[in-house]
Amino acid sequence: MLDSGIIDMTTLRLMTIQFDLPLRYDELDSFRGAIIQAVGKEHTLYHNHSEKGYLYHYPLIQYRILNGKAAILCINDGIEQIQFLFSSNFLIDHIFLNNIKRGPLSVENVRIKEFCLKELDAPIEYHIKHWIPLNQKNYQTWQELESKEERLAELEAILTGNIISFAKGVNWQIEHRFWVTIRPGSIVMGSYSYKGCQMISMTLDFRTNLSLPLGIGLGKDVINHGILSRHFSR
Repeated sequence: MLDSGIIDMTTLRLMTIQFDLPLRYDELDSFRGAIIQAVGKEHTLYHNHSEKGYLYHYPLIQYRILNGKAAILCINDGIEQIQFLFSSNFLIDHIFLNNIKRGPLSVENVRIKEFCLKELDAPIEYHIKHWIPLNQKNYQTWQELESKEERLAELEAILTGNIISFAKGVNWQIEHRFWVTIRPGSIVMGSYSYKGCQMISMTLDFRTNLSLPLGIGLGKDVINHGILSRHFSR
């Protein structure tokens, strides 16, 4: 029997693969490149690019650092695609990260689960880490908004759009209008370098009346950015 608070739901499949490879943040992009090289660029779910350029759909294969080690998150069709990695020599050959030989690696842990994406009557509070809502250009425009309320509303609109992009990418039809509320005092600003450009990141808490899977990435560059977790009040 469904809870009375559930309005609509869709089942999502997730697989998390953790390797025995210790990984630093500055090695994550190199790890991603090693995987793409192993499977071949024809498998576009691994890199979201085609001959015509970037594919603007939600990435179903995401690269992570979990407990200090390399990991991959596969979502829905990404789970079937992972077969191409394991049928390659990726677990046999020596892996090179930033041109440094790191030796062969093996799988340390695999977790598979199903998650019900749901619309709810009551909100849930989430924590999102190193979320990238703005690039250099629109960051300046955002800074020039007249009030804190306007800047907050703009961030809420961007986060709402990120959730909608995720929903479309996993074929979840959200039937009703949902809302997103960011807790203003929770916002912590940061920055990082991406392809030679300085990008703004934010870590914050927000509430929404949707049940979302923990561990997914939202926003730009979900390679260990915009990672969703639950917020627990202290």
